[in-house]
Amino acid sequence: MRVTRRAIRTFLQLYAALCVFGAVPFPSIAKDSWVEVRSPHFTVISNAGEKEARRTADQFEQFREVFHTAFPTLRIDTGRPLIIFAVKNEDSLKALLPAYWETKGHAHPSGIYASGEERDFVAVRTNIEGENPYEVVYHEYAHAILNLNFRELPVWLSEGLAEYFGNSRIRDNEVDIGIPSRHLVVTLQQSKLIPIEELLLADQHSPYYNEENRVSVFYAESWAIVHYLLIDPNAQQQQLLMKFLKAWEASGNQVEAAQKAFGDLKKFSQTMEAYARNQNFMMGTVKTSVRGDPKSFASREMPGAELSANRALFYVHTRRPAEAETAAREALAQDAELSLAYEAQGLNAYVQEQFAAACPAFLRAAELPGAMFSAYYFAGTCRLREGITSEAENAQVIANLEKAISLNPLFAPGFANLASIDSLQPRTMDRALQLGRKALELDPGNLQYAVSFAHVLLNAGRIADAKALAARIQQAAWTPRDKEAAGQLQGSIADYDEQSRQAAERARYFEARRAAASAGPPAPLVPAAPTVEAPGGGATSVKDGRALYMAEGVIADAECNATAAGRLTLTIDHSSMRFLYTSLSKLEVIEGLTEDSGNAPSCAAWKGRRARLFFYKTKDKPYAGELKTIQFF
Repeated sequence: MRVTRRAIRTFLQLYAALCVFGAVPFPSIAKDSWVEVRSPHFTVISNAGEKEARRTADQFEQFREVFHTAFPTLRIDTGRPLIIFAVKNEDSLKALLPAYWETKGHAHPSGIYASGEERDFVAVRTNIEGENPYEVVYHEYAHAILNLNFRELPVWLSEGLAEYFGNSRIRDNEVDIGIPSRHLVVTLQQSKLIPIEELLLADQHSPYYNEENRVSVFYAESWAIVHYLLIDPNAQQQQLLMKFLKAWEASGNQVEAAQKAFGDLKKFSQTMEAYARNQNFMMGTVKTSVRGDPKSFASREMPGAELSANRALFYVHTRRPAEAETAAREALAQDAELSLAYEAQGLNAYVQEQFAAACPAFLRAAELPGAMFSAYYFAGTCRLREGITSEAENAQVIANLEKAISLNPLFAPGFANLASIDSLQPRTMDRALQLGRKALELDPGNLQYAVSFAHVLLNAGRIADAKALAARIQQAAWTPRDKEAAGQLQGSIADYDEQSRQAAERARYFEARRAAASAGPPAPLVPAAPTVEAPGGGATSVKDGRALYMAEGVIADAECNATAAGRLTLTIDHSSMRFLYTSLSKLEVIEGLTEDSGNAPSCAAWKGRRARLFFYKTKDKPYAGELKTIQFF
């Protein structure tokens, strides 16, 4: 999968700037005094005192400003709050991260970065020495920003850039970047380098790449190449990185692009060998003077209930469900009206797919004062995953998701999920396409949003666009989750094609029966008309100026009124569409490809059956359309 032209243009602008700037409580800390400091872009929760909390917030503001100052075109707001636990000692960190102390011999970190769907967490010790004790944290934060702007950076380039920025030295009003860490220098001096062609072709499955082991030749050599391309005067003058990116965009082949940009790869390898053995590496400096005075950051003593609720959320994000449940209960015991505590309790159940427990907790969180955008988002998403069974529930889901994106207009998941729901209704299809595109723009590095948008395109009947996007997704997918989603998308497209084929076959079948009949033809099931692509899913035919749409799923509910109007709900991938029929006596119900409805199930047996619905679209109505035919199979 190739980088987009927009991504290339953005990266070339960045390149120019880079060349210029060169289940237990908290036994050891439960009685500590905790403060909260809020800087413009971060929240710090600390038991190390207000001064340390302000210093930590200021350091993160400076690191963020490196990207903002050096690369004005780069998006640096992830749409997720970043909450930093700045704790005073190892015991405090141990209470937050017990897993690192449970196994004998396990390395004890000075800090970690835990990313989540709705918020990110950092935990760091404040009593640790060194020029950059938080290298791992800054490395992961750099990845978060890179992923926000680029979907397809090569692994060596992505990791090299994260290492390049991760080992930054933060001072009063400036940040030094491109500084080699001691372990990088030692690795480069003592290890045999990976052949350039093999490094370029390495992906997440390569034996060279190990995300858990940054003290490796792969990370060191990737850093060295990035450092050379961005800092070395000769590389800058020749604009080697720019040439590589342009060539890669044109060919999609890294080796070919490297040959065009760097020349003979054997000679380039010799250049990098000499560069990597260097004893003195140059660095760049970025001024950071516009972040504001740390003394102006808002601060307060953190109430115990809020501390427990934030701990609970942290435990959820670090996969400690027992501790999360304990902390959430502590929070509710101290404040039974705390929205964040209900959200934490709901999220702990949600990630374990215990939706029956999670959904009521999220709804309660959204009802209470102080509810965050995430409470509304999960209140809607949880019900969506559990399954919607009524129009009232559907309306509530939509309202909660709309509230979430109104409170946080940079939150991509809210746009993606709302787009999925809107794509099931012909009257909201245009908005679905807009929302789906917005989610992709907000977080192009997340392949799940591309998958979601492909499903929206599929529901809109834009099959060619959906297939083209699916092909690019298939190329880019590498995690098990992404591969599974890409496979499911390909399956949905295949199902759509099969449905269209069957609909066309049915149309031909009944047209032949009508032509052969000596008596008057029966009422048409699918009109003999050309098949077109249109919103609503499935093949669509036209008769008397009216389009007949098709949708397939499982019937969740139906009103069995023999002579009066009734409603039917169809579930499609945890979402739902609602339909109206004037009366059962006028509704065509069949089993399989047959004109005889004698074997069709009665209305009482419809619930839970998979069916294909043929319907006429209705405008400005609270349902998808008016049913013409139900086909069970």
